[in-house]
Amino acid sequence: MVFKNVIPEPPLDDFVLSIVYYKDFEVEHTMDKFLPDGTTNLVVNLFEAPRYIYDNDTLKEKQACVEAWFSGMHTEYLTISSDNESEMLVITFKPGASFPFIKQSIDTFNNKVVHAKTVFGEDVLDFRKDIIKEEDEDQKIEIAKNWLKSKLNEVSFEGEIIKQFVSQIQNSSESINFKNLAEKSGYSQKQFIHLFKKYVGLTPKQFHRIVRFNEILNAIFEKEKVDWAFVANEFGYYDQAHFIKDFQAFSGHNPKQYIDDQGDWPHYIPVR
Repeated sequence: MVFKNVIPEPPLDDFVLSIVYYKDFEVEHTMDKFLPDGTTNLVVNLFEAPRYIYDNDTLKEKQACVEAWFSGMHTEYLTISSDNESEMLVITFKPGASFPFIKQSIDTFNNKVVHAKTVFGEDVLDFRKDIIKEEDEDQKIEIAKNWLKSKLNEVSFEGEIIKQFVSQIQNSSESINFKNLAEKSGYSQKQFIHLFKKYVGLTPKQFHRIVRFNEILNAIFEKEKVDWAFVANEFGYYDQAHFIKDFQAFSGHNPKQYIDDQGDWPHYIPVR
């Protein structure tokens, strides 16, 4: 198996969390739950065979994903093909940081996975062909960096403001006063929410819930025993029942089931 995870250098590191290339990944299961993690992603499939999204309840095929696709902000989990016998390049954008590359309101793609040319134009397919033609793994990633630089547009003043508030929310996962947050921005509460949805995809409150959920996943990952009452209190829940309800809404699992079924990464759960 080949697996490379690269954090790009400036200026891309302000916008891109990682560029991952992998090939010949093997697991025993055929499906995964991908849990909401607050990022948007460009996935380039370097094989011709499609990957699939399945109905969360029936596990029947719901959508075929071919060539390259963009996954927007998600507020519920996706059931997806496991990456057996695949070759992929995945670009993960930081929260609130994909707008300069696509110049479309991010909330347009909420809870959606769409063909990449819908977002980036036809040249994303030429980009895919260039990666396929290149044999060296490091050079594949260099092609991705150069393509991203070519797509990067000037960051607007309002976009920079929203990025700052994204950071504030990420650093205040337990609790936050959203009214005060809007007042600090210099915008009305309505304007602030509109801009947040434009650049991040979600409202500040929705985004905060996902940030907190992922902080919890990181805190409990790979543990066999957890004091759930302590976790609920530590992350600002009024009681354990609200915590469990939130956890189940994002993952389809109650917290104990997650511990029993967790996979190799915090926001992936093997299905079957």
